[in-house]
Amino acid sequence: MKIKKTLTVNAPPDAVWDILGPNYVRAGDWASSVYVSGARPGTPKIAGAPAAGRTCETSLGPFTETSEAYDEARGHVAYSATGDKMPSFMKGLRNAWTVRPKGGVSEVEMELNADIAFPFNILMAPMMKMQFGKVLREATEELKHYAETGKPHP
Repeated sequence: MKIKKTLTVNAPPDAVWDILGPNYVRAGDWASSVYVSGARPGTPKIAGAPAAGRTCETSLGPFTETSEAYDEARGHVAYSATGDKMPSFMKGLRNAWTVRPKGGVSEVEMELNADIAFPFNILMAPMMKMQFGKVLREATEELKHYAETGKPHP
């Protein structure tokens, strides 16, 4: 299952990229579903990545993320995630962010890919798409607010 969301952020691309790229491990500063985040121990397998990944205490329990892509020139970062409370039919979860210039502001794309085992990919897809869609809407709204104001979303 793939869900993609694109939005315009009224902030320069460098400022938005700074939040998502170099400060990737600090998601807890702006995402309300992330209570605490920090760098995952280990050496990054991706050249230039700020960390091997991150650990997050979230509203859905603890998650460990692994950096899968990091390209400062393209404004692109991607990571895979695993969590103790992820259901066994969830075979993989990957998220990517891309920041592009759009005039004097930024276009931000977030793409979530969830690999769900058969037959759950058919049976539960509509419900999971709604749940993931809500999480993506919140995350993008909170990123937009943080990038534009420097403060977490109220």
